[in-house]
Amino acid sequence: MNIYFSVTVELVIGFIGLLILTRLMGRASMAEATPFDFVAVVVLGDFVGAAIYDPKAKLPIIIFAIIIWGILIFIVEFITLKFNFSRGIIESKPALIIGNGVINRREMKKNKLDFNRLQMMLREKDVFSFREVEYAILEPNGKVSVIRKPMYDNVKRKDLDMPVKSSTLPAVVISDGVVIKKNLEQIGRTQEWLRKELKNRNINKMRDVLLAEWCEEDGLFVQTGAKD
Repeated sequence: MNIYFSVTVELVIGFIGLLILTRLMGRASMAEATPFDFVAVVVLGDFVGAAIYDPKAKLPIIIFAIIIWGILIFIVEFITLKFNFSRGIIESKPALIIGNGVINRREMKKNKLDFNRLQMMLREKDVFSFREVEYAILEPNGKVSVIRKPMYDNVKRKDLDMPVKSSTLPAVVISDGVVIKKNLEQIGRTQEWLRKELKNRNINKMRDVLLAEWCEEDGLFVQTGAKD
């Protein structure tokens, strides 16, 4: 019976400690968690887990560990708040993934970001084609911020009294020098057609293509770039 009572007390104290610290960290930190925030919360959770599974971890030690960890978090938060230069070191810096409509392969590789992941992040911003993007910035919290090219701004066709046209989903046919055969088949095109399209753009080798995207309305969009 004493064991159940001890575990209950340790869980309640640990829960209260976690609740207090997460509340003090602020809603912004929880909603837009950086890698540092994520690690901080995981470690706090480990302290509570230790209270349950490690018989040597007594309640006073758990409370002491939570307090010290909380103090360290507040010290880091204070430093990043007061000194701008420390933010890039502790919280990482935003990365320019697309600039002036050009994909930065080096930044993608540096941030362990592939084209499929980037496509998904753009779709979450209601951007379904790379050609629409003027700037894309990968934020420290792992999300992407997007500025569209002026010609793709969200102006409604009814505002300009223009006829409404149907739209199709763009398909990536070359990603990082590799032909996506499944996507080619879906759009009813062949590799021979793709080679001719590239030759028309003075591109002789598919491996020199960083990205090629087909859209029924706008045709083929191609960006070259040497692989690292």
